[in-house]
Amino acid sequence: MNDYTNGQKMKMEEEEFNKTVDNLDRDDLPTANIMVAGITGTGKSTLLNAVFGKELAETGKGRPVTEHIDEYQSSSIPIHIWDTVGLELDSEKTKESIKSIRQIIADKATSKDQFNCIHAIWYCINSGSSRYQGAELDFIKNLHSIGVPFIIVLTQCIGEEEEINAFENKIKEINASMGMDDIEIVQVCAKEFKTRVFTIPAFGLDTLVDTTIKKMPDFIKGGFVAAQKVSKVQKRVQCEEIIYEYVKEAKEGFWDKVPLVKLFSANKRIKNMLKKIGGMYNTQVSLEGIEKITREADINFENAFFGLISPIDRGYNEKVMELLDKKKSEGFEVNVGELSKSDRVAVMIAFYGYTFISAIEELWEKFTEEQLKDMDIVCRNLIDIINRILKEKVGN
Repeated sequence: MNDYTNGQKMKMEEEEFNKTVDNLDRDDLPTANIMVAGITGTGKSTLLNAVFGKELAETGKGRPVTEHIDEYQSSSIPIHIWDTVGLELDSEKTKESIKSIRQIIADKATSKDQFNCIHAIWYCINSGSSRYQGAELDFIKNLHSIGVPFIIVLTQCIGEEEEINAFENKIKEINASMGMDDIEIVQVCAKEFKTRVFTIPAFGLDTLVDTTIKKMPDFIKGGFVAAQKVSKVQKRVQCEEIIYEYVKEAKEGFWDKVPLVKLFSANKRIKNMLKKIGGMYNTQVSLEGIEKITREADINFENAFFGLISPIDRGYNEKVMELLDKKKSEGFEVNVGELSKSDRVAVMIAFYGYTFISAIEELWEKFTEEQLKDMDIVCRNLIDIINRILKEKVGN
């Protein structure tokens, strides 16, 4: 008969639990592959920089794949861009390159590795052009026939609204006549446009992101949402999915029903969840950084509301559920299912998940892309923001 001390038993249970949770968090965010096409002068680089960050498509920074395709990648965001360059559809030389571009996309579309496929095509057309025919139309028809989600982006929409809308309608009519009525068209002004008399603010980028996400396969959406920098709504949706996943695991997990390991369970799960949420906001906080945040912020795993370790009802569940309900007024769905008093780990996970989203959103909107790469700045400010939020929520 083996005689184990309580400490040894708890350590063994913790190690077994950690293996289960590690399996849950093994996969990184998938990389989304986007093809951006269009003739020279349609503002592809400006569009890419506006959606994914100003340094992504710097002139000369792309890696040539073929004579007419450059690729852009970033070590900090899960996006892979294939950009057609020097495309002039009236050129005989370019007509040959069109075959090459189509072949690359087609080869990837038939690949067994779904993560290596092109997941969406943005075809850019300058809204000031009235031309939608000939070689350009043939090119679009060829790309569309491959079956990859296809969106036409009307760029530089700074002209008369009626004229731009008329051009869009013309494109829709021609597409419908050629069996391409499933192609959506999005009007975009990728950056603020100033004149002596007035200023046109950037617009349409969030619509482009939302439209692309709807057309993408589900397995790749998380990477694209994390990479884009314009839609907070889409980031919230993905973050709530992360919270739901961890709440579900906590409610169904055997270890969460064992009092001795509830502290370990909440600790490990919450830290992994917070790391994933940070990734959705282009803020890659390491586990060491999460450790620092949970250590120095008022995320007190030892006696958080006494809710996990006390058999006595101290109103923990009711108070946290009330705070979760308030998130709905802030635009969150908060659909974590029924959480009873026995689901205390799940309740704690949901509460701290939403608290961290609030903190990371504030940081994301406040700081520059460069500042978000500095882990000292990120951790220090997240600690301050979380402590302020928790004090406001539980201090009354």
